[in-house]
Formats: sequence, structure tokens, C-alpha cells
Amino acid sequence: MKRWEGLALAAVLVIAAAARIVGLDAGLWYDEIFTLTRYVRAPLGQLLTDFSSLNNHMFYSLQAKAVVATLGESAWALRLPAMLFGLASLVLVWAIGRGPAGRVPALFAILLLAISYHHVWFSQNARGYTGLLFWTSLATLLLVEGLKRPGWRIWAGYGLSVAAGMYTHLSAGFFFASHALVYGLAWLARGAKVLAPYPGLRDIRPAYGFVLGGLLTGLLHLPLFAQVLAALNKVSQSKTTSSMAEWVNPMRTLYEIVSSLGAFGPLAPVALTGALLVIGIGAVTLWRRSPLLVAVYVLSIPLALGVLLLLDFRIWPRYFFVDIGFVFLCLAAGTQALCGWIARLCRAPRLERPLFAAGVLVASAASLVLLVRNYERPKQDFDGALRLIAAGRAPGDVATSIGLASEPINLYFEPSWPVVENGADLLALEARAKRVWVVTAFDDHVRPQQDAALVRVRARYELVKELDGTLGGGTVKLYRSR
Repeated sequence: MKRWEGLALAAVLVIAAAARIVGLDAGLWYDEIFTLTRYVRAPLGQLLTDFSSLNNHMFYSLQAKAVVATLGESAWALRLPAMLFGLASLVLVWAIGRGPAGRVPALFAILLLAISYHHVWFSQNARGYTGLLFWTSLATLLLVEGLKRPGWRIWAGYGLSVAAGMYTHLSAGFFFASHALVYGLAWLARGAKVLAPYPGLRDIRPAYGFVLGGLLTGLLHLPLFAQVLAALNKVSQSKTTSSMAEWVNPMRTLYEIVSSLGAFGPLAPVALTGALLVIGIGAVTLWRRSPLLVAVYVLSIPLALGVLLLLDFRIWPRYFFVDIGFVFLCLAAGTQALCGWIARLCRAPRLERPLFAAGVLVASAASLVLLVRNYERPKQDFDGALRLIAAGRAPGDVATSIGLASEPINLYFEPSWPVVENGADLLALEARAKRVWVVTAFDDHVRPQQDAALVRVRARYELVKELDGTLGGGTVKLYRSR
């Protein structure tokens, strides 16, 4: 690595760290509170054997528990492993891309990731998604390197990376399935000229890596096997209730991704179309230089969609966060290829560098426009609702919560508040209180027995404020009886 490249990489990491430290201690949202109260605070023995919910990102919960035990309980300590894995993932994306994309485009790609709204958001989210990005990226790097120059250490590292990714969250299996599919197809076509740079296709060591990853994954989940099946079955069945059914539709996921570009206003369709065009050019460019790398990422998305649809699982956009590094590598490689093509068309080779520099500035400015949104509001504003109640509550008033808001309110913010489990509970509170304050969130997912209470709140209570956050669909609502 040349000195200028090392300095540029260090500078990007400093920018990335600054972008993630700012706001790291902002208020927690539902899933983070669930992780803290149900798993991080639990005894170690209980944590290692508890897979009652897919919300337990097992490896992340262990990491967060270690950090909280060392540094004390706080939002930033709970999120610290996510931030560190986010920073480390940038280095891996650079390592993956500097060969096929080139040194400068690889640095451009991680600069965009450093200031990417989505990457920063997940790096400040006490969940395992940046860990998934790290482990899947490391496994992909080792897969390609192991096929180019097979070695026992490389493939042992591959097996460990697969197991770590799977222990972080089982959705990693969607991505690693593309590894197996690409390897299988490449092995069948190993005599093709395009696969000549991959002598590992004729070696036994890749099989060792795959088997090791599978065995370690099985051993780690052996104490959890029955709970894993129950949790997966519960998720599959939940699609038949309330609004969860719409999340089985891939178009809902596409809508969520597109709506995240709302900060561009009327220019959003133009920005999306232009970005997709450049990404497509970049994918073709990378394919010519590293076909197996591109095949892994290109096949991983439809493969994951197919498995999710087959299992009747909800299709969360975050399942595809592991592809973000490749998307930005394609964007960077496509920008360079497009600038080169324009320079040749104009018969002005010296024009390529200024055009590329302009492309870097435009893409960086667009990323910053989106990034600003990350700091304007918390992920989910429970703190704001509690402040409003504290400011307006009078003697004799009672505060409560309904639905999914009850989990964070009762277990984290205000354990002393009563919880409304049904309509009768709400009527009982109204009978003994001067006024009743009610906090709700995720109103579409209220349990059936709480429907009557929520209907009464909407009809007979005053909506004090809707507190939006950066979490899609996570608006917190505060009501007060009239």
C-alpha cells in the first residue's frame, strides 16, 4: 500500500468516526430497548440459551453485554459494538474493492459509505447489522482470495467468519447461500477460460471452509435449536395478522428504500435513476475484473427474496444492508468508467480526472443531504413524549401506555406506570384519574385485546403531539383525555 493511500484511508476513517460519534448517545428505540432489557441485562447463562425471539442478535447481545459491564449502562455503550463494526466494515469494503475497482474508486466508495445516511444509522443502532456487514464482507473477501490462492488458513478464516455471521443473525444465511451457489456453479464450469484465475476451484480446501462454517454454526446453535424453529415459525405465522402481511410483499421493501430518498424532494426520481444507471455500469465493469465477486452479490438479493417468500417471512429492507458496500463499489467504479467514456468521446483524455473529481463532489454532497436527517431527530422519540408529559402533567393525572409502547415504557423509561392491557384497564384509570395521558407507538400492531382501548383513545382523547423519528413507521403518539 502506497503512503498516499494509507493516509487517505486513515482520513476517511476519521471522518466516519466523527459522523458516528455525533448522536451516538441519542434516545434508544424499541428494538434497542428490547435488546437491553431482555438480553444484555440478563445473566450470561440465560443469554446464551435464550432464542425466544429473532430480536436477540446473539453475538451482538454478548458484545454489548461485555461493553456495558465494562463501561456502564448507557445508550452509547450499548451501541459501541455496532459503531466499531461499522468502521471496520469500511476497511473490508476497501480491501474487497481496491483490486477490481482500483485504489481511487475503492477509497471513493468508502468515503461515500463514511457519510452514508444508512450506514451511519445502522452504526448507531444497537443491533447486529453492522456486524453482519463485517462478517459477510470478510467471508466474501476470503472466499475470493481462497479461490485465487487456496490455503488452509484462508479457508479456516472463512469458516470462522461464516459461523460468526450466522451467530450474529440467522439472516446471514441468505447471503452465505449465494456463496454456496456461486461456488457450485463455478466448480461445474471450472474449465472455462474466465475461471482460470481461480485454481481453488480444483482444490479440496474450499470444501474444508464450507464444512467448518457449517459445523461451527450448528454447534453454536445446538442449545437453541428448538427455540430457533419456534421463533422462525412464529415469524412466518405473524404475516396473517394485522399489517404484518404487507411486509411479505417485495414491493413494500422497494417502497421503503425509495422513500428514504425523500430529502431530495422532486429530484428524487432523477437522483435514483442516475444512481441506478451508474451502479449498473459499475457492476459490468467489476464483472469483467472479478466475476465471482459480482456473482455473489448480484445473486444474493434474488436468492434472499426467494427464500423469504418461500418461508412466508417478512421482507425487511435491513436484510439487504449486507449489500451496501458492493452497491457503493459499483457506484464508484461506474463513475470512473463513465468519466473515462466521456473523456474519450470528447477526445480529451485529461478531462477524465476533473470529471471524476466532480463526480466525487456531487455524490458526496448528495450523501450529506441525506445524512443531515440522521441528526435532526432520534430514531424513535419516547424521550420527547415523556418530556411533554412531565411539563403538562397536573396532580391527579395518570400516565400510561398501550401496545408496543408498553415494552420500552414499562421496562426502561417508567416502570412505575400502569400498563393498559385492555379496554377495562383504560376505563379503570379514567375512573380514578383527573386526566389520563397515553403513549402509543406502532399502532398498527396493537394486540387484539387492546383494540378497544386504542379505539377509545382515538375517539375520546386529544392528540397532543405526533413525535416522528428516523425509524420508518415508528412515530410515537401522545394523547390526553379531554
